Amino acid sequence: MDKFRIFSELSGKMSNDNVLKWKNEGKPVMGLTCSNIPEEVVHSAGFLPIRIRANSVEDTSYGDANLHRISCSYVRSALEILFSDNRNFFDGIIATNTCDHHLNLADFLHHKAEFPLHYFQMHHTNTEGGRDLFINEMKGLIRFLKDRYSISIEDSDIRASIITYNKTRALMNRLNEFRKKNPPLLSGTEFMKVVLAGMTIRKEEFNVYLEYLISELSQAESGSDKLPRLMIFGAACDSPEFITFIENRGFSVAADNLCFGSRHYHGNIDENSDDLLSAIAERYFQTISCASVMNDFDRNYDMIINVIEEMNIQGIIVARLKFCDHFAGFSKMLKDAMSEKKGIPVLDLEREYSTTGSGQISTRLQAFHELIKK
Repeated sequence: MDKFRIFSELSGKMSNDNVLKWKNEGKPVMGLTCSNIPEEVVHSAGFLPIRIRANSVEDTSYGDANLHRISCSYVRSALEILFSDNRNFFDGIIATNTCDHHLNLADFLHHKAEFPLHYFQMHHTNTEGGRDLFINEMKGLIRFLKDRYSISIEDSDIRASIITYNKTRALMNRLNEFRKKNPPLLSGTEFMKVVLAGMTIRKEEFNVYLEYLISELSQAESGSDKLPRLMIFGAACDSPEFITFIENRGFSVAADNLCFGSRHYHGNIDENSDDLLSAIAERYFQTISCASVMNDFDRNYDMIINVIEEMNIQGIIVARLKFCDHFAGFSKMLKDAMSEKKGIPVLDLEREYSTTGSGQISTRLQAFHELIKK
């Protein structure tokens, strides 16, 4: 049996059979617009937290009509799916201000959505003030969940969720070890399918699937094709088909720092802390941060270098969405730093959210392949 089959099925869409079974049992689903929203808190309230995905959307006419024309294609697609036949899929949405595009989405939902909405204000600096804001926002999120849904959330609930999520992150770290082999024991496409599956089902169930997969891969042998090893950066990139498109051009996607990828599973939380919210904040502030955190490039760069060395990375692709100013700036800074200090080539690849590939992208990948192989 294909050891990745279950992950392929779960990662295909948000409303997979496992999610529908959960909803049919009368259990609530909470949609999250960003990976910086602390899932542990939502999970501790008995919800199934799902990162909103909309790469199946082909027509964004509703989003185009209601958001500014320079809004990125992710938020327009997300708006489309939230106001289509899926409008009753979520029992609530948590939105944030990752960027101006996300802020516009949150503002529109605030005025037009029929489902419960909570605005979680994101930090944009890695400072003590940023941590204080994050902690206060978690307190506000807990109040919203308690008041809006008439539920109780105790420290014991939060601690139990932290333990579950720590197990997930430990298992994902073990899975990532298989990518260090040359060639990796799982492709970038397969890894993304695993990641996306974990964003769609309860972590307790996901952990069981992960343990099975790790057991299977532990008995596998590496192949012989040793392709140029890439690391991919970006924000809303949740398309396994896009990763396949890259790999079919003669690359091995051996590492990533995507919010729909490894970044979602970085770090660990102190399960024994007396201040659980501070412990959760510490994890979110110690991992490689989103490009929207403005003062964190130097710290991020040091961690990126560690990944490059551990994973033997030979090239970097920044797959950024059109109009994404944060990742445009990050791409320029990373390219300059890598050129000056490491000689690792960086390809700045602008794309639309639902784009699998194109002739232009293929041509640029071919040129990048030749550059790496020199």
